[in-house]
Amino acid sequence: TIFIVFGDNGAEGTDLFGMIAGARGSRDNLFAAINWAQTHPNAWGDPGTWIGYGPMWAQVSMTPFSQYKGWMAEGGIRNALIVSGPVVKRPKGSINHGVMHVADIMPTLLEVAGAAYPKTNEGREVPALMGKSWGPMLAGKAESPRTAQDYLAWEVFGNRAVRQGDWKLRWQFKPYGKGDWELFNLAKDPAEREDLAAQNPDKVKAMLTLWESYVKANNVILPNRGPYDTLDKDMPQRVPVEAGFPPLIYKKQFIPPTDMMADPKP
Repeated sequence: TIFIVFGDNGAEGTDLFGMIAGARGSRDNLFAAINWAQTHPNAWGDPGTWIGYGPMWAQVSMTPFSQYKGWMAEGGIRNALIVSGPVVKRPKGSINHGVMHVADIMPTLLEVAGAAYPKTNEGREVPALMGKSWGPMLAGKAESPRTAQDYLAWEVFGNRAVRQGDWKLRWQFKPYGKGDWELFNLAKDPAEREDLAAQNPDKVKAMLTLWESYVKANNVILPNRGPYDTLDKDMPQRVPVEAGFPPLIYKKQFIPPTDMMADPKP
């Protein structure tokens, strides 16, 4: 038996209420917040709830790392992991800083179960495993499942990154990135504050070669625009700031149901 507990990404920074209720501080935003935004813990998940603590608190949650879910900075992709069970031979409560990836779970479980990864399935060739088994690391024989030559790569919403050892090459759309490749040494700069690309052109070139290998092996198709380029068109229509009371939602007058209205203020 092996127990694995971990999160899937950095803190969620989406301001759901702001997307629906319009500009903060406007009359309509305040009216919505007071009268029909269910924020009590017992009401979470009910109609009218837009629970989310927004980008600033998400950044606080990921301190000292930069950014949060949806971005390739460490705050978006670094997460804690707990592994327990008879296969763990390391001292109880010990902390390991090896570089691991969610793709490592499959080869790890196969090793624990004594099973083999199939080469074909229903006559079709099965893609090779991307991950590395944690077996030697859990047994206390290694500090990381990866060597200094191994690399990891990611892409989401067109933002992308490559990591090899302590080096990380990152590309992000503006305003959360430069719209160009940036190079960081995570051992010295885990918050990714100092771009070293200009000082290390050979390292950038070498890691770009790794990135291209990842793109080819995994059929990565990059978008030609950032995630915010058409946000106004694709997201739910905001309540106009000048709408007055009651607020206009989807260009229709909206009066919250009586049971959603807050008690009158004394």
